[in-house]
This record gives sequence, C-alpha cells and structure tokens, in this order.
Amino acid sequence: MISDKKFEDIIFEIYRELFKQANPSADFDELHACGITKQDGFFDEYFLCQSIQDEITEAIIKRHKLRPHERESIRTTILLGCSPRGYNPE
Repeated sequence: MISDKKFEDIIFEIYRELFKQANPSADFDELHACGITKQDGFFDEYFLCQSIQDEITEAIIKRHKLRPHERESIRTTILLGCSPRGYNPE
C-alpha cells in the first residue's frame, strides 16, 4: 500500500503535466500556491483533449509501478478531481 504522501505526490505530478499541456497552459504548483485550486470550478477555464489526459495519466502511473487498486484509485481521483475540462476532437 502506498502512503498518503506518495499518493498525493503522484496526483500532483499528473496535474502538473495536465495543466502544462492544457489550453491555456498553466503552472499547477503556482495555481495551488495562490489558492486558485480551492476556487470552485477553476479548472473549467482549462481544456485538454480527453485522450491526451488519459495518456498522461497512464504514463505517470506506469512509472510508479503501482498495484491495480492503487492505479484505479489514482485514475478515479484524477477523473473526478480538478483536471482540465476534457473534450473529444471531432
């Protein structure tokens, strides 16, 4: 079982990359330090293709060699958390 600290570190690592790739691009650490991440719906101003979000999430999860239930917990946290607004290009 991973520690709460490691879980949080992985989540933040994913958010950093998601917001870096989002449109507009943002520094997640800066958003968090300024308290912007505590504002309801702040993430609705950022957009990133859902398939790219999934690729980023999976790549980071693979690097950490997590157990299946830990992987699923991370995926769910990212999906239901403050990820940029996903869209599917047509």
